[in-house]
Amino acid sequence: MKLSASGRITVSVLAAIGLVVTVPAAALEEDQHQPMYIEADAAELDEKQSTSLYLGNVDVTQGSMRILADEVLVHHKQDRRVQKIIAVGHPVRYRQRVEDDPDEVKGRALRMEYEADRDELTLIDEAVLIQGEDRFASDRIVYNRITDRVTAGTSAQGRERVKIRIEPETEPDGEPQAESAP
Repeated sequence: MKLSASGRITVSVLAAIGLVVTVPAAALEEDQHQPMYIEADAAELDEKQSTSLYLGNVDVTQGSMRILADEVLVHHKQDRRVQKIIAVGHPVRYRQRVEDDPDEVKGRALRMEYEADRDELTLIDEAVLIQGEDRFASDRIVYNRITDRVTAGTSAQGRERVKIRIEPETEPDGEPQAESAP
């Protein structure tokens, strides 16, 4: 993240009351239009409930997005498209490439919920979201892939304080970038 001194102060203040930060790079726009693939050791399909349950070494991919979990429950719409994914694991892992950034967004939590219509990922319990060297940790983190917005802590209806690590930007010579005056 590229934050000025005033931006770092703002993040510190937001961290004290919960967190709302705009992630600088958008998830790859074409990802949400790609087919979703799911692999697992076992699957149970319930047509009446419009759900499918995947058990054991579950691997969900859609474009550059990937979720790895122990168990995944998928709620389908009437046309069989994905409506919601609930993933449970020790931990569940998430990663996705973002526009104009060599670093992937990575996350992990004991539970993740993905709302397809909102293109929103919620990380619950022992949640961590990482982009490059920057890291957010809380009991609940909401990452909206369309608006590039991260909400954590009480702002995301969590109970724990947010822990943030923001690395200073460096020049090509490896030295920290000089801060400009406000």
